[in-house]
This record gives sequence, structure tokens and C-alpha cells, in this order.
Amino acid sequence: MFIPSLLLRAIIECLFCIMTICLNILFIVAIIRLRTLRTPQNILLVNSALNLICSCFTFLTSVTIALQYSITHYINMELCRIIGYLIYSFCHGIMYSYLLVSINRFLHTFYCLQKYYLSIKFLIFEIILQWFLSFLIPLIPLFLNQIEFQIKPRFCSPRKPFYMTLEIMTGFFLPIIFMTVFNLIIYFHINKLHTDIHLSFQQKQKYKLNKFYQISHRLYNRQNNKNVKLLHQFAAFSCVFVIGWGFFACISIFDLNDIVPESIYLITLSFPAISLFIITLMIINWNKPIKQSIFTLFNSTSRKHSTSATTVQFSAPLGFNCN
Repeated sequence: MFIPSLLLRAIIECLFCIMTICLNILFIVAIIRLRTLRTPQNILLVNSALNLICSCFTFLTSVTIALQYSITHYINMELCRIIGYLIYSFCHGIMYSYLLVSINRFLHTFYCLQKYYLSIKFLIFEIILQWFLSFLIPLIPLFLNQIEFQIKPRFCSPRKPFYMTLEIMTGFFLPIIFMTVFNLIIYFHINKLHTDIHLSFQQKQKYKLNKFYQISHRLYNRQNNKNVKLLHQFAAFSCVFVIGWGFFACISIFDLNDIVPESIYLITLSFPAISLFIITLMIINWNKPIKQSIFTLFNSTSRKHSTSATTVQFSAPLGFNCN
């Protein structure tokens, strides 16, 4: 017999996961189909989209296991452990993939003359390392047989608060800390360059460098505005991810006496799927060239009898944003 809160969780997860999968497929196709969008930053965003798609498939499998348990009261424990491991692995992968975006932007800012750090080989190495770490860290509770099917939430997760805390620290807080550090370093670096240019102008006014200063001032002003936008976007992204996983994580860690109702567990487990959908919308909205490409792709496929295709030219984004 199905519990109403379980049915609600299943409907919400299935709906938002399917929409997230479709949007990320469109996102990937929109980048692949246009050569001007195949930049290193966009390749990293494609990598993030793949992580989101894989996470959604594991969520769908997890809710299917929960529904099956409600009908048969039987659970395949090995399958449960594998799905629980994959959920945590892909959630690590999402955060690490966005950390790669910040790292790559940091390298472009400070090591723009080092060709190796800007090469495709180094980019592929970063992506392979990200996937390796994403699958390596959640192996600890899996090998120690700590991932089990939890009856209340109908979810495969570490049974001890220590391992849940470990997953949260390695999969969320550490990446957030590193992303914050990288973004703040870039932010202060841009501001320092702008200050240096301004001081240089004051010292050399007699050499009539006004034109040089005005051009530099505009460039650094635009760069600084981009940086401020990126910090705002990064903060919004972090808040959505915290809300998505924070409620279930806090309940799992602090509900030592089993006093939280089963319905609360089940409802909070639908939040991660919603957060992934919102993050996908945010990334698409922040990258206007990709957003326009998706609309163009959608319009071209919906109008099969159209004789002319729209050609779009875009510039590469710096990070999450390409304005």
C-alpha cells in the first residue's frame, strides 16, 4: 500500500527529473551543434550537464525501489547499496564539475600565458580527475557496508551520522569553500588591476595617456561587473544546493531518536530533484548565447517545413555567465 507522502515524492521526483534530463540534453546539443560555443568553459558546463543527467537517472531508480518496497516489502540490498553509492557519487560530481569551472577561470586569469593550462589535454585531465574523485570518495561507506535501505525515508544512504557528515563535507562544503576562495581571489585581483591602472594614469597624465586609460578603464570596469555577477550567481547556486540537500541531511544527522515523522523524510527527499531542475534553469539563463541557441534549436525542430535556418554567432562565456 502506497503512503500519500511517498506518492507525492514519486510524482515530484519523476516530474522534475524528466524535465531536468530534457533541458540538459538540449543544453548539450545546443553547444555541440554550434562551433562558436565549443569553448573550454562550455565543455566544462557540458560535463556538469552530464553529471546532472546521471544524478536524475539515479533519483528515478531510487524512487522506483521505494515504490517497489511499498508493494512487496522486499528490497534487493545489493542494488540498493549500488544506487545509494551512485547518488552520492554523482552529487559529488555535480559540485566538483562546477568547481572545475572556477578553477579553469582562475587559470585563465592568472596563467593566461601558460599554454598547457589552457590546452584541451589539460581540460580532459581535469574532467577525468573530477570523475575519478567523484567515484572514489563515496566508496568509503560502500566498502564498510554503511549504505543501507532506510525504512522511514525509503532511501539508500549511510546509516551512521558520521558517514553522512563525511559525504556532506566532501561533496558540498569543501567544494563550496574552494569555489569561494577562487572567486574571491579573482574578484580582488580584478579590482587591484583596476586600481593600478587608475594610479598609473594619475602619475602619467603629463604624457597624455588619457585614451589608453579610458580604454583600460572600460575593459576592467566590464570585467569587474562580470565578476560581481558571477559572485551573485555563485551565491544563488550555493543556496539552491543547500536547500535541496540540507533538510534531508540535517534530519538524517540529528534525528538520533527517530522522532521525525516518516512523511517529513519522504517530502524532503523530493527537494534534491527540484534543486537540480532549478540549477539547470539558472545555468541556462546565465549563459544567454546557449539559451538563444536552445531556442533556435527548439524552433528549428518545431518548424519542420521551414526552409531557412537561423545562424547564431556568440562569444565564449567567462564562467557561469557570458554577458
